[in-house]
Amino acid sequence: MTSPASRLRIDVLRALLVLALVLVLVLQLGVLPWLSGALAEALPDEAYMRWPVLLLAVAGLACVEVGIVCTLRLLGITRRGEVFAESSLRWVDGIIVAFVVGAAVCVATLVYQSFTVGGPPAWTLLLLLTTLGGVGMALLMSVMRTLLVQATTLRREMEAVI
Repeated sequence: MTSPASRLRIDVLRALLVLALVLVLVLQLGVLPWLSGALAEALPDEAYMRWPVLLLAVAGLACVEVGIVCTLRLLGITRRGEVFAESSLRWVDGIIVAFVVGAAVCVATLVYQSFTVGGPPAWTLLLLLTTLGGVGMALLMSVMRTLLVQATTLRREMEAVI
């Protein structure tokens, strides 16, 4: 079991992640469609880009949502003191997939923009950095997954000895 202080930290983190999830949903379902419509009206020569860019943005935010949901599930498992179970690996895998797909969405956005109207240099740099960050985080989570597998195996062996 976890200590009261650990449970409090987990509960605070869960509350923050739920808040982040709500904000991302509002951005994804409300703000981005409105913004893409406003930009299509303001820039009629680039209006054809509205739907592809909106779909890429919604897909990228969906990756963020998957990562948050998987993290919330892992926090629940941790709070119950069951993190060394095989079931926790699928949630870590979900986080890894979310990072990889998110990086792929950024690459797709860069490719799409290279064949259409290129964005400002800062936007291109942000997409490149986000791609690198997604790949780096996926690699980090892969290492963490390996550590979790090793810790789960060691715990199972220790329980067999005791």
